[in-house]
Amino acid sequence: MSGLLVGSQNSKGSRSVLPCMLYTNAKQFPVDALLDSGCEQSLIDTERVRQWRIPTTRLSTPLAVAALDGRSLTTITHRTVPIKLRVSGNHVEEIEFFVFPSLQTAVVLGHPWLLHHNPQVNWETGRMEGWSLRCSQSCLGAAPPNISASRSPSAEKIDLSNVPQEYHDLAQVFSKDRATSLPPHRPFDCSIKLLPGAPLPSSRLYHLSRPEQESMETYIQESLAAGLIRPSSSPLGAGFFFVPKKEGTIRPCIDYRGLNQITIKNKYPLPLLSSTFEPVQNARVFSRLDLRNTYHLVRIRQGDEWKTAFKTPIGHYEYLVMPFGLTNAPAVFQALVNLCWAIS
Repeated sequence: MSGLLVGSQNSKGSRSVLPCMLYTNAKQFPVDALLDSGCEQSLIDTERVRQWRIPTTRLSTPLAVAALDGRSLTTITHRTVPIKLRVSGNHVEEIEFFVFPSLQTAVVLGHPWLLHHNPQVNWETGRMEGWSLRCSQSCLGAAPPNISASRSPSAEKIDLSNVPQEYHDLAQVFSKDRATSLPPHRPFDCSIKLLPGAPLPSSRLYHLSRPEQESMETYIQESLAAGLIRPSSSPLGAGFFFVPKKEGTIRPCIDYRGLNQITIKNKYPLPLLSSTFEPVQNARVFSRLDLRNTYHLVRIRQGDEWKTAFKTPIGHYEYLVMPFGLTNAPAVFQALVNLCWAIS
């Protein structure tokens, strides 16, 4: 009989609970997964296995389970067949779980899982903020990221201490998780219609300095974790580079000039500055609204994602949200703004 060490689920430490999705028997089940670096294997609760009729196999050698303090807990005799697990939106893998009785969460992702995927977890907020570069080549493209890359908004603790009481019913407006999650497909998704018969453009790979290389890797990891991009096999591949900002930082840019040349232009009218300023020429008090990463509030129309592909020294990716640099992006976003004003 072999041995297995697990941590006490009631103890504190480097742990977080993440929303996940399990796929088995042509069905999907939302589950909470506990990240536990003190557990030597990944576990699933016995009752969930029975309830969801997950196939299992008997271990040739049972595992005697002990707690960190040496107490004998139980003996594991079965593990599941490989089943699909989706974490943080678009991180998908096939995984086998050891069947364990009376877990406080449906699933425990143990030290081997953490070692293999090397996720970047913000332990203060419990949010998943990035994955290893290994994941960008395998786990991060197997499924559409249709759930947030962090905890569900309902589980997020929102600080309302500086918000007047009369606005507390609008708590979700202040949710960072909702603000950074992948938006749904809507009628005003950004479509990219190409000129018939136009040859597909090609672009070169841009040289990046060491600081730019590090910034690029951070940008790719954060965008993958948020579900904004995914690995691509597109025949297109725009160049990726950086431009300096006024405050001394750098901003990532995609060279979409070739794509823009063969894109059918959207002629939705943009407002004239003269017409915009005329109604407020006698006003004395103004307010300003600055939306962060505004274009990322709009999805790329399903089926057009491959046209946004870009290449970097570490891989080939495509956007699921509208990136900056597309010729029709201003028109698409203006249509969204006008729709919002009409609804309000």
